[in-house]
Amino acid sequence: MCRVKYGEAICNNEDVRNLIAGVILRQKNEYIADYIVNIVCKYLQGSTIDISRNDVNVLVDNSLDVFERNDEIICENGRYRTVGFFDIVNFRKNLP
Repeated sequence: MCRVKYGEAICNNEDVRNLIAGVILRQKNEYIADYIVNIVCKYLQGSTIDISRNDVNVLVDNSLDVFERNDEIICENGRYRTVGFFDIVNFRKNLP
C-alpha cells in the first residue's frame, strides 16, 4: 500500500480519495462509518482542500460500498471489518 498524504500535503481530490481508502484498508478492528469520517477529517486539518464533513461522509460511504462489493470489507449491522488477505483466499476457495 502506498504512503498516504495528510494535512498540508493534501492538495487535490485524488489525495482525499487515497486518504479515505488508506484509512479504511488499514483498520485492524471493527468500525462504523462515522469513525472513518472522524479520522479522515482529523487528517484533513491543515489541508488547502475545502471539504465539508458532510462531503467527507458521502465519500466514505461511497468508498465503503465499493470495497464491500469487491469483498475487501464486510458489513454486518452497520459495523465494518476489513477483510485480510487470507480471508479473501479462503472465501474464493469456497465459491462454486
